[in-house]
Formats: sequence, C-alpha cells, structure tokens
Amino acid sequence: MITENLVDGLNVYRELSIGSLYKDCIYEKHTAHPYNDNKPKEKEVLECIYIDIWGPSQVQSASSALYFMIIMDRFSSYQTVAFLKSKSAEIMLKVFKGFHVEAECQTGKRLKQVRLNIGRE
Repeated sequence: MITENLVDGLNVYRELSIGSLYKDCIYEKHTAHPYNDNKPKEKEVLECIYIDIWGPSQVQSASSALYFMIIMDRFSSYQTVAFLKSKSAEIMLKVFKGFHVEAECQTGKRLKQVRLNIGRE
C-alpha cells in the first residue's frame, strides 16, 4: 500500500522492511523448537509418537485436573488427550502405558519410537 501510494496523507521517509522483523518476533515468542530434524515422514502407524505435557492451568477442570498430556501418532495424526491432576511421573507413565497397550491391540503394530517435548512449561 505504501509503495503504490494507495493511502492519501501517509508519508514514509525511509524504506520499511518488516519481513525479518516479523520472523524474529515469531521465533522470539517460542521457548523451544522441538523436532527440528529433517527426518523423513513415518510410513506406518506407531512408527513414532509424540508426547507433550501442558500446564498448570489457572483454572481446574471439572475433574480437578490442572495438566493435560497430548499423545499423537505422526503418521495418522491421531491424537488423544489425558487430563492429569498432577505432573508426577507415575501418573504420566500410567497414562502412557494405557495408550501403548490400547494402540498396539487396535492396530496390530508395535510401537517403535517415542518423542517427548521436554519444555519448560
């Protein structure tokens, strides 16, 4: 709009470049950049699943949960969410084991790899 003089009364005395500024603002807001590898896409279900934990929430859920755990299969994009009352290893392991058994029974495939987002939430 500026370069084509589409706005009357808008005077710009120097060249504006927001491309790099915009990109820097986006990356600055990220605390981590997980999974930045150039690994080829999976070829079957349960080849690799991703787990991320979020929380604590400022508001408890109806079941008193403050955290949630997302488990995603990258090949199928299947996602499941578990609501957690605490971020303890025992609770997260119990949820993962339940998902693991159910997923292998339903698909007939074996889970090969698990990736975690070890963020600072």
